[in-house]
Amino acid sequence: MATIFQVSGPVYCVVCNDELNGPHRSTCQMCGGPFHQPWSPDSDAPRCGRAASHDETLAVVFLCKDCYNNRRPPSQ
Repeated sequence: MATIFQVSGPVYCVVCNDELNGPHRSTCQMCGGPFHQPWSPDSDAPRCGRAASHDETLAVVFLCKDCYNNRRPPSQ
């Protein structure tokens, strides 16, 4: 049985549409979609997003490439 913190079935990257396996992933602060984010320099995971600074809160946030490049409308 899945809880609120578990997703049953495969999860796919919102940028490249490949399945997300392992720890090299993040969630986009703008659209909420999961994407590949390598957490170590020697990872072979694709880089489908990037870190950015949030000017109002002075925080580091993670954005998928589509949102970072304004190619995806923000979630409502």
